[in-house]
Amino acid sequence: MTLLGLHFGAPWALAALAVLPLLWLILRATPPAPMVQVFPPLRLLLGLHTADEARAKAPLWLILLRMLILSLAIVAFARPSLQPTTRADLIAGRVLVVVDNGWTSAPSWGAIRSALQGIARDLEQEGGEAHLLLTAPALRPWSPAEAMTPAALRGRAAQLEPQPWRPDRADAARRLESSGLSGVGRVIWLSDGIDDPGAQALITRLQALGPVSVRLAETGPRAIVDAATTADGVRVSVVRAAAAGNRASVAAETLDGRSLGVAALTFAGTQGEALIALPAEIAARTARVRIVGEESAGAVRLMPEGSSRPLIGLVEPGGAAQPLLSELYYVDRALQPYATLRRGSVAELLDARVQALVLPDVSRLAPQEAQRLTRWLEAGGLLVRFAGPRLANDADELVPVRLRGGARALGSSLSWEQPQQIAAFDPASPFAGLVPPPDVVVRRQLLADPGVETEERAWARLSDGSPLVTAGARGKGLIVLFHVSAGPDWSDLPLSGLYVQMLRRVMAFAGRSAAGQPQEGGAGPYVATRLVDGFGALREVRAGVDPIPAEAFAAARAGPATPPGLYERAGLAGAIPVVGPSESLSALALPAALRPERLDRSSVHPVTGLLLGLAAMLAVLDILVSLFLAGRLPALGRSAAAGAVVLLGAFLAAPRADAQPLNDDPTLTLRLAYVVTGDSAVDRTARAGLTVLSQSLYARTAVEPGEPIGVNLATDELSVFPFIYWPAPSSPQPLTPAALSNLDRYLRLGGLILLDTRDADADRPRGVGGPAAIMLRGIDAPPLEPVTTEHVVARSFYLLRGFPGRFTAPQLWAETAVSAAARDGVASLFVGDGDWASAWAGEGNLNARQRELSLRFGMNLVMVALTGNYKADQVHVPALLERLHQEGRP
Repeated sequence: MTLLGLHFGAPWALAALAVLPLLWLILRATPPAPMVQVFPPLRLLLGLHTADEARAKAPLWLILLRMLILSLAIVAFARPSLQPTTRADLIAGRVLVVVDNGWTSAPSWGAIRSALQGIARDLEQEGGEAHLLLTAPALRPWSPAEAMTPAALRGRAAQLEPQPWRPDRADAARRLESSGLSGVGRVIWLSDGIDDPGAQALITRLQALGPVSVRLAETGPRAIVDAATTADGVRVSVVRAAAAGNRASVAAETLDGRSLGVAALTFAGTQGEALIALPAEIAARTARVRIVGEESAGAVRLMPEGSSRPLIGLVEPGGAAQPLLSELYYVDRALQPYATLRRGSVAELLDARVQALVLPDVSRLAPQEAQRLTRWLEAGGLLVRFAGPRLANDADELVPVRLRGGARALGSSLSWEQPQQIAAFDPASPFAGLVPPPDVVVRRQLLADPGVETEERAWARLSDGSPLVTAGARGKGLIVLFHVSAGPDWSDLPLSGLYVQMLRRVMAFAGRSAAGQPQEGGAGPYVATRLVDGFGALREVRAGVDPIPAEAFAAARAGPATPPGLYERAGLAGAIPVVGPSESLSALALPAALRPERLDRSSVHPVTGLLLGLAAMLAVLDILVSLFLAGRLPALGRSAAAGAVVLLGAFLAAPRADAQPLNDDPTLTLRLAYVVTGDSAVDRTARAGLTVLSQSLYARTAVEPGEPIGVNLATDELSVFPFIYWPAPSSPQPLTPAALSNLDRYLRLGGLILLDTRDADADRPRGVGGPAAIMLRGIDAPPLEPVTTEHVVARSFYLLRGFPGRFTAPQLWAETAVSAAARDGVASLFVGDGDWASAWAGEGNLNARQRELSLRFGMNLVMVALTGNYKADQVHVPALLERLHQEGRP
């Protein structure tokens, strides 16, 4: 409904204006006369007059003000809009909307979406339905024959995104013709303004349906048509549309978005070139080039690192390790210039089809991962392993030779042996020709059982003949074991150039069998790993993207069946570009009968908010005036009344952002956790004990934990809990594979677990065994050592001489400091038998002193989980004080 230049979306609301005369009568009516009761003393007041007299009726101007307020509110609820265009320009009836939704529309996508929503609004107000034709090809294209309500069109506009390939208007014309659509009263084409061979066929088909209006984007796209690495850096070629800007910059980046260099583009007409000056070794790391500030798929060019770079997987140990202490830090630095590296779990890396896996110090893998890794090895994979405390404590079967338990320490205070140098490499070794530096020594190593097998499989030795690197075939694959750690903990090798050279020699076996031949079936198709969306961002691969045969990959062009992005084939990287070297962005040629319009034109401008804001401002003015007339407005307030009205009215009338609800994420509250064992008595005691411990922490420390939570090791996310109490049930059982994997991940992420066997009074040898051995079976558990009063847990908050629980002298074991070196010496696993939860809960025959000491131990343990080993340095305080005293300082 249109009235006086205003269009009303809900005209029925105007019917409420009929109550205005009734409101006039109500406001003008005199209230009922009060009851008259004769009171003789009041005769003394007859004839007196006061200065202020109460009004019997409201002033006329105040009544008109209130009627205006109500009228504005009624008109606002009718959803009025200004209608600046003529009636002939309004969109009504059956309308065909054609949208260019290729990457060339991405720079103007916000205007295209607004135009679609404006068309839906017009149809909703004038009445009609829409048919939608998208010009970019799709595997399952939207049928233009399907009619859409205005609400459906608005929802479709909110979900629509540009595709990372060009529109195919010839295909769109064929789809439109085969749909049988006819009887359309109007055609609106939201175009990117770029010409293509099928544009004229589409225009002809659209003109046959009815009057056509073409709305063109004001901003044109730009595209990178070529990028190559040269000795001087990265050379980039760009093409632009006539409507695009002639000033831009290009940036070379790594795949994770780190910038390597930037250069300004120089355009000659529609062609532009730039050289991003970089050293050759830095330019070789360029994974993509993009036009700065341009959000479209054409503005991004992927540069896959060539086939000479193997794809190497680094099995991420997780944890909050410091970068320089990470086991993989030195491997990453050594291989980064020569290989494409990817981090992740064993399963993720095998899914990515890596050619080699680098496995840091690990003793046990989850059963599913171990099975998959074994199958991958037998099919021809390369596994490179490093020693460490875990492997020395409990080696698995994925090693090339039989290993002795424990590690050999060289040059320690408990050893007569001196650190060993690396012996010259045997001519038959893959390391032949490399020269070991004399200053590289080994201080600790993992020993192998002597024998013929070890002699044959040794690739490198120490000066005393003990193996440094061994290798053995596993099916068609190869396992290579460095008998030292991946970092400098056990040797100086990771700090030398020899480390880089040895790893490069080992990685030469990537993609080959143990016999040195290429893997069978290693070719295969190209598989998508990352895809480019219409705005040029890299996305994960969606379901339904089929592999591309190797022979067809070179000729593949960006499209629905072969989306642009990164692909890999047996570790060889490739890319399908968004645009080709002959890309043209010439302007769309329209017939003389079609006059282009602006894309952002709008036929209606809603004024509902303006009217409601004005009504609210006048309502505040009415309240202030009423208080003033009644004499209830303080004198000070009267002087500021006008200013308050203006400010409050402006606040109410101004557009405001929707309030966002507070984040109710439960992880924002610190909570202690316990493992649900299924034994109701054990679980009840664990919860009660942790509840008391949480209350003690709240009362005595700055830690404010919430209620404890029971967790399932197989299904729950454990990383949100800094401390987990794991009581042993009456009949311990080994963990499921899912629980093993989840618990391994938690320990590597830096969590802390107290495994309580609760059996200090059991008739068995003391030590880590019994229930603990069953519960830890299959876990990549670190080596343990007895906890003494020198441990940080004895001083993290309280100074303790023991760790009593329900039993006065329980045993407590913790991860060794050597094993925890990657976490700055903070242990992740404690194993004991004190039944501490029962002591915290006050169960059993405990005296007050024993319970207090057990609570102090619990609080110390939580402090270690939260703050690490910062209190460990206190062990040096006596020596420092003694030295200061010797130097004569106060």
